Amino acid sequence: MTEFKPVPDFALGPDIPESTGYAVTDLGGDAYIVTQGMINTVFLVTKKGVVLVDASPFLGDKLLEAIESVTPKPLTHLIYSHAHADHIGAAHLLNRDGLKIITHEITGDLVKEAKDDRRPLPTETFSGRHQELDIDGVRFVLDYTRDWHVAGNLFIHLPEQRLMTAVDSFTPKSAPFFRLYFSAHVPAYYDAMDELLEYDYDTIVTGHMALPGTREDVADNREFIRDLRTAAAEALRTVDLREAAAAAKVPHNNRQAELKVWMDAVVTRAEELMPSWDERLAGTDIFLRDNLNAVAWSVFID
Repeated sequence: MTEFKPVPDFALGPDIPESTGYAVTDLGGDAYIVTQGMINTVFLVTKKGVVLVDASPFLGDKLLEAIESVTPKPLTHLIYSHAHADHIGAAHLLNRDGLKIITHEITGDLVKEAKDDRRPLPTETFSGRHQELDIDGVRFVLDYTRDWHVAGNLFIHLPEQRLMTAVDSFTPKSAPFFRLYFSAHVPAYYDAMDELLEYDYDTIVTGHMALPGTREDVADNREFIRDLRTAAAEALRTVDLREAAAAAKVPHNNRQAELKVWMDAVVTRAEELMPSWDERLAGTDIFLRDNLNAVAWSVFID
């Protein structure tokens, strides 16, 4: 049975009351983060209503309850950060006449292709890299830079609130999830960490676990993944494919098996080269090999 390291205190979020199943935290500027421990999202109260980013099935109909615990104002806008069902698969529970669902046109196309009744089609989309919205006097900046997670993924910046939302970019106080959050293009994921630090904000909401983050958390994640890349590059330089295949007794004509055992050996060596992050990030043991595998292949072929 696999044993995992306990979650350090610095990575624990707020206690989730059993009576509600969620916690709401005031971020200032009429913005709030709501979480049930595994998933989180953000909503903003405007003069006339509420703007919500994403609608996760992990929160489900608790989302409306959470909003109503803060304000009686109606939900007027829903922004899809990207197309994945773990973040917008409860949108059907919120859909009602007059609700505006906004996202990038690529996300709209992916939602349409999915033919998933839980994910209503957006009512408004935009193309290109940049869109600014004025919703009841609040400025929302929606940027699609590259496919750092999935095609159509957005940075959602609220300059006046000094708030950033970048869902599935990283997890504050924790090491990256499986294969850098299933990144569609690993070099773009690395660039995204640099790009996130170019915005002006104090708080960032990233979609998973219970904590919002800071610019320092972005920088920590960037440093950690750079360590992944350094270790992977050195392992690729020093682990020989033929030697690894011979050590595993791979038949000489089984080329795929050669690549498999070689990359396994590369990852093992990279794991040995990684500095310890246990005092700075939680979960460094959980997906380390998966992340090193993704990074090593990227260093090798990208």
